[in-house]
Amino acid sequence: MQAQSAGSFQLWSPTVNYAGRTVSEPGYRWGPRLIPDHHLIYLLSGVAELRLGNRAFELRAGDIGLYGRDTPMTLRSAAPSAAFSYYSIHFNWENPSAIPDHPSAKMRYCDEAELDREPAPLFVTLDDGQRLALPFVARAPQLEPFISQVVDDYLQQSFGYELVLRGRMCLLLAELIRHLREEREPEARRKVLPALELMREHPDRSWHVSELASACGYQPAYFAELFKEALGATPKAYMMEQRIRLAKQLLLVGEPIDAISDRLGFGSPPYFHRSFKDATGLTPSEFRMGGR
Repeated sequence: MQAQSAGSFQLWSPTVNYAGRTVSEPGYRWGPRLIPDHHLIYLLSGVAELRLGNRAFELRAGDIGLYGRDTPMTLRSAAPSAAFSYYSIHFNWENPSAIPDHPSAKMRYCDEAELDREPAPLFVTLDDGQRLALPFVARAPQLEPFISQVVDDYLQQSFGYELVLRGRMCLLLAELIRHLREEREPEARRKVLPALELMREHPDRSWHVSELASACGYQPAYFAELFKEALGATPKAYMMEQRIRLAKQLLLVGEPIDAISDRLGFGSPPYFHRSFKDATGLTPSEFRMGGR
């Protein structure tokens, strides 16, 4: 079946159409059915079988299932005598309106014969133009707090909940994409992750290559080659890129320029001014004014 695009990651404006928590009865089955939107399932307890077209997947607590419209599905307990519980979120990736449109009216139950076809794979276009395939099933227990917040806000439906749900869903989907990208990191990038974490946690420190190499368990020369292969930049250039990125964020929230210089380890305001202008073509003050 032809792949379905989830759109461009940076342009997402998702709408939550339904969110809830379900506890199954032993032996109960949902489907087979076709949905008009997209569906994210997060298993809370038990073991379930998610069938998408002619493919079957086992879900355990901490697993997610994800599929879209025109993919026949069934969800049932993996054992006839056992129950399971799960979170369920129906949503659209992009929608001008944040108002939920419950999928039940457009949902269609289908016959078993339709389960013989291939499920429609999903992909998202990232900011660098690359396509990231979205798996039908993934292990992602760290997403549970984000999912539970979406469910709680949908069920409470407090004033402005539609916009809150859009924001919550943006956070959830961003965390999902981040998780999937990290899982598929090139081998070279995985090898230098300890160094990247050090630089991310301590952007004010001028790290020596030998220190970063030691954190990864490599000799400095080999580490430098590996880092350039993984990131496309030397450790020094990468550190400067990250400092400039953080400086932009701090400038836009009103942090004093001298404080930013000190906080990010530039050493002096003049050096910060010069480095920032070399990287962006603007002085810190000009960048801040342009963001207002």
